[in-house]
Amino acid sequence: MLDETGKALDLFFNPRNAGPLEAADAVGTAGSLEAGDAIRLMLRIEAGRVAEARFLAFGGAHAIACGSALTVLVTGLDLAAARAVTPEEIEAAVGGLPAPRRPAAARAWSALQIALAAYEGRTFVAPEPAPVPAPAAAPVRLLAPKHDSQPRIVRDVPLAPAEEARLIAEVIESVRPRLRADGGDVTLVAVEGSKVRVHLTGACSGCQLAALTLGGLQKRLADALGRPIRVIPEEKRPLVSIAGAR
Repeated sequence: MLDETGKALDLFFNPRNAGPLEAADAVGTAGSLEAGDAIRLMLRIEAGRVAEARFLAFGGAHAIACGSALTVLVTGLDLAAARAVTPEEIEAAVGGLPAPRRPAAARAWSALQIALAAYEGRTFVAPEPAPVPAPAAAPVRLLAPKHDSQPRIVRDVPLAPAEEARLIAEVIESVRPRLRADGGDVTLVAVEGSKVRVHLTGACSGCQLAALTLGGLQKRLADALGRPIRVIPEEKRPLVSIAGAR
């Protein structure tokens, strides 16, 4: 969880410009879903200026704050000024970051440079992040459920954010083929501690079907993660992020 400045907390709890941008002219993605920290920046460019900027953040609260701050910084800038934005400016816009969290600002900056390079027909290679040691596997206990044939996992040691992110994505992807066959779909929007926000479309967005879909998905996620999870539907322009804090 963020514990630095009031500005950073505000950008996390009230993200600016979070969510997909369907009319994007330039898209840049930096980081790694496997590592548990990634950001995608989407820009709509008009007359050589950034007319609109939105972001999706997958990772900790600092990634959300940096993505939010970056979209505010670049909106209205011409392309040259947008290219000149630095990681330090992004860090300053969130009120400063402790040294271990500064890569969040660097990833946001890389996403910006990748998006602008793609729009201009250039190639930008983001700096390689420092390798992160793989977390040790968490011990688990299996509890026999009352009504299900599969045991529920209870973890004695919480999973690392990267591992939780991978499991959440896998569970959601595993249910999508069946939902699509019935004329619906579900996509991951945000993970905020014990809350998993999703976006339902098609047949899944109806009230009764939504309740069935969310209930089943909530159980699958709770069983996979070994902790209580609440699945919440998002309707319009959902916030897209994953905050690793509990």
